[in-house]
Amino acid sequence: MSENQFLFTRHPGLEKSWPFLHERMVTRLDELGTTLVLNTESKEPIHQQIELENVVGIARFGGNLTAECVARAPKLQVVGTMEDNTGTRDPFDALRARNIPLIESTRAWAQSVAECAFGLALASLRRTAQWHHRMVNREPLWTYAYGQFCDAPDFVNGDLGTKHIGVVGLGQIGRKIAQWCRAFGATVDGYDPFVDESLFKEWDVRSVDMDMLVSEAEIVFIAVPPTPSSRHLLSRERIYRLRKGALVVAITRAFAVDMDALRERILADELAGAFDVYDVEPLPVDDPLRGRDNVVHTPHIAGRTKDANLRVADMIVDDFVRVLNGEEPLGALTPKAAAVRTQNLELPF
Repeated sequence: MSENQFLFTRHPGLEKSWPFLHERMVTRLDELGTTLVLNTESKEPIHQQIELENVVGIARFGGNLTAECVARAPKLQVVGTMEDNTGTRDPFDALRARNIPLIESTRAWAQSVAECAFGLALASLRRTAQWHHRMVNREPLWTYAYGQFCDAPDFVNGDLGTKHIGVVGLGQIGRKIAQWCRAFGATVDGYDPFVDESLFKEWDVRSVDMDMLVSEAEIVFIAVPPTPSSRHLLSRERIYRLRKGALVVAITRAFAVDMDALRERILADELAGAFDVYDVEPLPVDDPLRGRDNVVHTPHIAGRTKDANLRVADMIVDDFVRVLNGEEPLGALTPKAAAVRTQNLELPF
């Protein structure tokens, strides 16, 4: 592989969002051959900025990769990128016409996001964030209404393993959450019309429709991306069907939630919330969700760990190796996945 030529196109501001990605990507690509780096914010097609004739792999994190670019790269075998589940900015059809896989690395942050979701749920059940805040503020404690029972009895509390959990979206993030909840001993329902029923059985998760999920769950994890079909899956009607005291954990995007309705019930102390994502970002300092005992927060940081940075590069380069060795890649974007991201599909509820 020593003579292979790879192109890493990147936006000049890449380090602001992914500070550990550049070094890892270049280090890994250098193990396979020669790495060219194009640092660009130009809208001109990449082939007008750099010669592509000998490039076998492109890792695109900036720059405009067009169908014409693909045509100007006769040796191209594989492209890697990160689309954030919002569609594809790459010439998918042109790549497919030449059987060039598009390696999509959004899954690289699934572990980090799922762990943050799990942590938010545990923090809400035991009010650890609120107790920490009171201790930081040096409030006098150790005098409790019920001895050492310090959870909020009006909201779901205590052990996660005794709870009935609903996970909306069983993709890379949601399936981890569901499996971990099962490992803790919880009963888990899942809603995802794009997941084969055999996988639900493999994960020991009951496949249900949305109405059943909200009717029975004590904790609801929202783990779906902002695709056209996912808007307000957790609708006003369904939010008002949630049992009093239930917890809603929003971890991927707020797009799937009727946030107006959820706010109403949270502000009325009827539901608890655990959020990494919001309908308005940044969340205003005077937003009424702030400072409430029935809400725990993080500021949209779930996926941006150093580990996720490194996995993005590793997943792309590992698949480059597979492709160059004549093997099937693990992370190639499929037409079905592309359709889910870009089309407003009619979902069974």
